[in-house]
Amino acid sequence: MWPLVVAAYQGLPDFQKERVREMGFGSILEIEPFFIDPPLIQAVRERWDRASQAFLFPWGHMVPSLEDVARITGLRVDGEAVTGVTYADYTDLAQDLLGLEPHGDDLNDRRVVGRVTLLGSLGLAKVRQRADEPLPDFVERAAGLARAVYSQDRTAVERVDRDLRRFLVFFFGKMLFTTKGDGIHSRFLEVLGDLGRVGRYAWGAALLAHTFADLSTGTGRETTVGGFAPFLQVWSYHYLPLGRATVVRPDAVPLARRWLPLVSTATYTFQLEVLRQHLRMVWEPYADHGDADQPWVVSGRPLVGRDIWVHCLNEIEPLRLRLAARTLGLYQGWCEETEPRRIGRKTRGKAKMVDWRARFPEQYADWQRGGQLVESDAPDSIAYLRRIQEEYGHRDFMRPQRDGRNTLIDQLQGQLASLEVQLIEAHAALETLRAAQLTGGRADTAGASSSRGAPAPEVASIQQQLSAAVERAECAERDLLARSEELRDALARETDTAAELTQLRSQLTQRGSELPRKVSELQALLSLERRDLERQQTRWEQERSR
Repeated sequence: MWPLVVAAYQGLPDFQKERVREMGFGSILEIEPFFIDPPLIQAVRERWDRASQAFLFPWGHMVPSLEDVARITGLRVDGEAVTGVTYADYTDLAQDLLGLEPHGDDLNDRRVVGRVTLLGSLGLAKVRQRADEPLPDFVERAAGLARAVYSQDRTAVERVDRDLRRFLVFFFGKMLFTTKGDGIHSRFLEVLGDLGRVGRYAWGAALLAHTFADLSTGTGRETTVGGFAPFLQVWSYHYLPLGRATVVRPDAVPLARRWLPLVSTATYTFQLEVLRQHLRMVWEPYADHGDADQPWVVSGRPLVGRDIWVHCLNEIEPLRLRLAARTLGLYQGWCEETEPRRIGRKTRGKAKMVDWRARFPEQYADWQRGGQLVESDAPDSIAYLRRIQEEYGHRDFMRPQRDGRNTLIDQLQGQLASLEVQLIEAHAALETLRAAQLTGGRADTAGASSSRGAPAPEVASIQQQLSAAVERAECAERDLLARSEELRDALARETDTAAELTQLRSQLTQRGSELPRKVSELQALLSLERRDLERQQTRWEQERSR
C-alpha cells in the first residue's frame, strides 16, 4: 500500500500538497518506496521484551528514540500529544468529514472505513501494478488516476477539505499507523476535524507509541511491524551491522531517503549471533550528523534524551531511554524497578467513548511536562553487563549456540566448504547445459539448412526448455556466489574479532587495573564468554559419556 499512498499524495493539486507539507508530512511522503525486508524485521522484532519495553541483545537493552523517529522519518516529535476522544461509532463523523459510510452495520464495522470504499473515493480502487511495470511508472500512473478525482478549485472549501481528509485517513491507515486488518480505523477523524491544528501534533511520537504497542501485542514471529515499517528497518541499519543496504544518497534527509535495501541470502538471526559488543555496535550513530535542513530535529531537541510517555490516542506507551543510556553517551547502570503501567489491550480496544486524557491523566501530564531527563552515575557498564547475563542469559537468542567441538569459526568454515562444493557442482551442470544448448543449436541450423524450412516445433520447444534451464542455472550460480562472498566476509570478520579479543586478553593480563573502562567492560564480557564456553564443554562431555 505504501506506493499507492505516495501516488495519492503526488496526485494532489499543488495547493493541497503545500497544506500537507505545512502539517509536517511532506518529508516522509517524499521518501521513495523501497523494499521492505521481512526477515530483517522478524529477526529484530523477536528480541522485543514486553516487560522492559526494549529490545534485548547480548550486549544489553536498546530502545528506538524520538530522535531516531525525527531523523529517519522527518516527522515532528514535539508539540501537542496525539490524544483526545475515541468513539464506539464513527458513522456521523465519517459522513460529515469524509462523505463516506462506515464499513458495515455491526459495532466493529462502524469504527472502520472500508479500504475499497476509500480507494474508490481517491480514484485508486482498481489500479494494479502490471507484472512488467517499474514501480516509478506505476506510481506515476496511479497518481494520474487520483489527480482526476481531486478538486482543483481551492475556493470550493468543503470539497477540498473532504479530499484532504480522505487522503490523510488513507495515509494514516496504510502507511503511518498500519495494522493487520484490511479496513482503516476511523479513530483519527476527531483530530482531523480542524485541519488547521493537524500540524501542531507530535506525529512522530505517535508513530513511536503505535510501534511499541504493536511490538508488545505480537507473538514475536511476525515479519512486519505496525506503523511505518521502514522506520525499524532503517533504525537497524544505523545501530546494527545487520541487513544488506547501500547508501545511494549520502546527504539526503530524512535518513530513510539515503538507503537502497537489497535482498540478503543470509539469515539475519545468524548475522545477529555473530555480532560482538563494542566491536560491531554503533551506540551513537548521529554523533557526526548535523541538523541542517532538518527543522523537525531542531524543534524536537528538548525531548531528546528523556524518558517520557508517548501518545497515539488509545495507544499510550513508555519510552524508557534510561535502559539504553549508552545511546546517549552515558555508562549503563542496572535499573531496579517494577514494570511500567501500560495501557492494556482490552482497555485500548473497548467499544465505547473514551477521553484518553482523562482516562490516564498522569501519562498525559508527563508529556506536557516534557518527561524526565535520563542521567547516569554509573562509573562503567561492567556491573550492568554481568546482570544482563544473569537475568536474561537463559533466553535462546542471547548467545550463539556453541559446543566443545565447534567454534563459530569452525561452523563458518564448514558452511563455506560445503557451499564451494555446491558451487563447483552448479558450475559443472551449467557448462553441461550450455554445451547441450550449443549442440542443439548447431544441429537445428544444419537441419533447417538442408530442409530449407523452420525448425520443427518439437526442436523449438526443446531449445526453449534448454534456454530456460540455462537461465535458472545461471541464476543459481549467481546466488551461490553471493552467498559464498557473504560467508567469506563473515569468516573474515569473525577471525579478525577472535584476533582482537586475543590481543585484548593479552593487554588485560599485562596492564591490570590501569586499563581504560571500556576495555574493562570487554574483560567482563570475555569472562562471561569463557564461563559460557566451559559450561557448554562440560555439557557436551556429559552427553558423550552417556
